[in-house]
Amino acid sequence: MRFLVCMAASLLAAGAASAADPAVSAFHGEHDNYDRTGLSVRLGPVWESDWGVWHAGLHPELELSQFRYSGSNDGPNTLNQAGAVGMLRMVRGKGSFQPYAELGLGAALLSRTDLGPKVFSTTFQFSQHAGLGIEFAGRYSVGWRYSHYSNGDIETPNNGIDLHQFLIGARF
Repeated sequence: MRFLVCMAASLLAAGAASAADPAVSAFHGEHDNYDRTGLSVRLGPVWESDWGVWHAGLHPELELSQFRYSGSNDGPNTLNQAGAVGMLRMVRGKGSFQPYAELGLGAALLSRTDLGPKVFSTTFQFSQHAGLGIEFAGRYSVGWRYSHYSNGDIETPNNGIDLHQFLIGARF
């Protein structure tokens, strides 16, 4: 629990320190008896460019989540995760409803190396993300994101985890 409190405070402090419109998202998703619930803070872009009707921005994103296992196999049923992701977000148009697509690569730390029957071998994990959604009213967003976590074969076994998640967010 102390881990979650410290990471939440770090995420909020990082979001407040960003000079360019930080965004906070809450998310939840599941796949094959595993679910993930958490928060993320997307900071202002470190790079951005306009590509015709699309605006592209590379944003650092910090995330904090809890994974749960709900199956019948033995093993621990929760673990905590904290990570940092470089997220390329492309937003189309300038109106009230703007579709977006995003791709991200990152790194994560897990609070343990096993969850239910899965053995991750290392607490350090790589993450890959892809998502689609809509930004609206110049401030809010809803979307879907696919995330994959694995140790990249640093050590075996490399039982990664995949999740489909629903996100809601607000920009400040």
